[in-house]
Amino acid sequence: MTCIAALAPHSLVKTPEQLLYLVYGNHEVYRCEVKFSILTALSLLNNGESLCIRIMTDRPQDYVGWPVEIVVLNEEILQRWQGQNGYHHRRKACAMAAGLKLAEKTLFADTDTLFLRNPHRLLKKISPQNYLMDEFEYHWRDVSTRQTYLKLGVCLQTHGIKPDSNFKLYNSGLCGLTDSDTPLLEKSIGLIDEWTEDSFDIHTIEQIALSFAMRDKPVQETKKYVYHYFAKKRFFHTMQARFFALYGEDYRAELISLSREVPRQVPEPSPWKQLQIKWRLRKLDGELKKISRDLHYGNELSDNPYHLACRYEWWKNAARVIGRWNPQERQQVLNLNSGSWPEIVPKPARAEDQQAILNYLREQLTSTPY
Repeated sequence: MTCIAALAPHSLVKTPEQLLYLVYGNHEVYRCEVKFSILTALSLLNNGESLCIRIMTDRPQDYVGWPVEIVVLNEEILQRWQGQNGYHHRRKACAMAAGLKLAEKTLFADTDTLFLRNPHRLLKKISPQNYLMDEFEYHWRDVSTRQTYLKLGVCLQTHGIKPDSNFKLYNSGLCGLTDSDTPLLEKSIGLIDEWTEDSFDIHTIEQIALSFAMRDKPVQETKKYVYHYFAKKRFFHTMQARFFALYGEDYRAELISLSREVPRQVPEPSPWKQLQIKWRLRKLDGELKKISRDLHYGNELSDNPYHLACRYEWWKNAARVIGRWNPQERQQVLNLNSGSWPEIVPKPARAEDQQAILNYLREQLTSTPY
């Protein structure tokens, strides 16, 4: 681990390219996310290849021994990066802007990113005025009339953007830039400050601002090269927690090969099992069908230890939906307190599986407010 003084130009070691992360605060889950993301990147390198990986963090001690360089942040920097409007995702744009000084090409990755292909293949795609973004999400015209976007729409009108404008909005979970893109990031940060001056309704203003700044430039999606699991975090947190519980967080080269045993997608039953479940649930619809599917998906996972660790996450999905029902509705539809499997829901074949699911649902609905 090499420590680089944060934002001190005389001490920055500029490299041809880098993979850059931002992690701050004492949150175990984000620390595990970034460490596992790094392992997935390293696991895809060819023999003899190296990769410059840098982490901007206020906790350099968490990465001692890892094959990374550390850009040390302090509270004053983090507060300055957050800005006066209290929008904490502004820090990400500031980290990218600062990181451009460290390399000719920068691939910035959110910590909840799994690499599916060699990261050098992405780095080769980066060039001046040619950008990488995680994936296209929507056109402005498709969301401009939604209630949460109306205030932003007023701000955009001052920049000549109408409700039917067609510029693309991207997820910025992965972003490829060059060292000539400082003005682009400065523009994005200025837009963030403008759009968050009063209260703001959208937590993704940072990526909207970056997309807007890139709107007339060529942008390539990277979703074929990485999996950004932001919408499925619970499953991956569960699997990563098991991985590091088994092998520890202290870096050793063996972790790279061991990381390959962890699934890169949400654990699901085999395609054949999914077809069987679909047939069993064919007469159900709406929330009851979703609840039943989640219960059966958790029950029919393979005996892979990472799959088994996630069975409760599938069941928790069902518990969340049931938890939104009023007690009378729960009793009428499911009658979970009876100790018997609900007649309206197709049951798992084994009695012990039925009991395990019922016990879990009762425990969740009793102990967790939904």
